[in-house]
Amino acid sequence: MHGDEIRVSTALAKQLVDRELPEFAGQPVRPLAATGTDNWMFRLGSDRILRLPRRPSAVMLLRREWEWLPHLKDLPLRVPKPLALADPSEDYPCPWMVLDWLPGDTMAARPPEDTETAALGLGRFVRALADLPGGTGPIAGSANHNRGVPLDVLDATTRRAIGDIARDYPVAELSAIWDDALAAPRWTGAPGWVHGDLSPNNLLVQEGRLSGVIDFGLMARGDPAVDLGPAWALFDGPARETFLDVAGHDPDTARRGRGWALYGAVINLSYYGDSHPTLSRQARAVVERLLGAA
Repeated sequence: MHGDEIRVSTALAKQLVDRELPEFAGQPVRPLAATGTDNWMFRLGSDRILRLPRRPSAVMLLRREWEWLPHLKDLPLRVPKPLALADPSEDYPCPWMVLDWLPGDTMAARPPEDTETAALGLGRFVRALADLPGGTGPIAGSANHNRGVPLDVLDATTRRAIGDIARDYPVAELSAIWDDALAAPRWTGAPGWVHGDLSPNNLLVQEGRLSGVIDFGLMARGDPAVDLGPAWALFDGPARETFLDVAGHDPDTARRGRGWALYGAVINLSYYGDSHPTLSRQARAVVERLLGAA
């Protein structure tokens, strides 16, 4: 997937736990069927999860979760709780983390039974997250892959990615969507907390209902529009309107949110291509949804 990946086997993960975190030693370790693009993930016992960076650049994202996840309290959906942070060693060159296990399947694996209810729940989460006190939390920028920055920062990158997929999609129509997002006035309010990657792979569903949100490595304080991308990445028609209404932002923020949905999709298609079929399939669905709603 990445040229600088650090391979981690189940045997190595167990060895690291037994040696570096004796309080968790002896518990079974097994790989998850689906892992993220930034971390290897293993189930530890019945109620914990290991996250080990896949490449050096993911270390800062893991440290961000360790430091700032405990500040996200009283949200309407469950979020992970960091339990332990291990230092780099001779066998593995990066810090790694243990978190509590949140039950459920990802939305990608098992969609919610009622999309309208899911849109309502996610909209409430986005609103509650943005309303949390920001304190001294990190401001969006290069350290969180620019999630939540003004869109013009991403202009050249986005246009290049649109060009990369020109064989499959109409450049003029995608560029028009991007132009409209850029034309929307910038966010001038206080920077609020954003998740930065509310994809179906980071949303949990339990008993048919949206239940949790995971993978906060890109969290920061910035333009809340980045967390409105799911309106086009996940929802259609009335569910989209429900999500946007409950999330509680003005039409200009929604226009920028549509730009964020486009950015995420074209970047994934340009970067991963066929190397990550799941992400590519999801990105194509977003592009087609955006074109259908244009």
